Amino acid sequence: MRGLICDDHPLMREALVAAVRDRWPTLVVDEAGDFPTAWASAEAGVDFCLVDLGMPGAEPLAGLAGLRERAPEATLLAVTGLTDPALLARVLACGNAVLSKNIEADVLLEAIGAAVPGLLALERIRLPPRQQQVLDLLAHGLTNKEIARRLEISPATVKIHVARVVSWLGALNRTDAVARAQRERLI
Repeated sequence: MRGLICDDHPLMREALVAAVRDRWPTLVVDEAGDFPTAWASAEAGVDFCLVDLGMPGAEPLAGLAGLRERAPEATLLAVTGLTDPALLARVLACGNAVLSKNIEADVLLEAIGAAVPGLLALERIRLPPRQQQVLDLLAHGLTNKEIARRLEISPATVKIHVARVVSWLGALNRTDAVARAQRERLI
């Protein structure tokens, strides 16, 4: 899955990206600070767009329309501090969800998860705790025997966990698994 987070304030955008990546670590997240950049990113294919209404490059409704045109199947979620009731009503009338920047991060993430098909399934696709421990130790360069000693399990059990981690990440081997996990921010 791929998401696009658009906000012209770098600090706000980075905070939203960090919160989304923390909640859904396997989600690919693109960023944009203005509508033209958002439109270009949307053309690459996204499942959802979390977009600030007050960004440079277009008026709010034209900006959303441009995103809808370029990513017709994507869920569009407007996150805004704007309070103009007429504008918000027009945004809602176009079939977009509107979320306030004044809500708590957990509430925002719950709303995103509920609105975007497939995101809740991503939450369930996390490694079991023991396999996460094995992955963490793989990242530190430990051998199967060293991992077995640390976790007080047999080397054969470690081998099974390593195989499952490699498979789950779609990796070629343990080294590739660590590289993929680092790219996806799983470790």
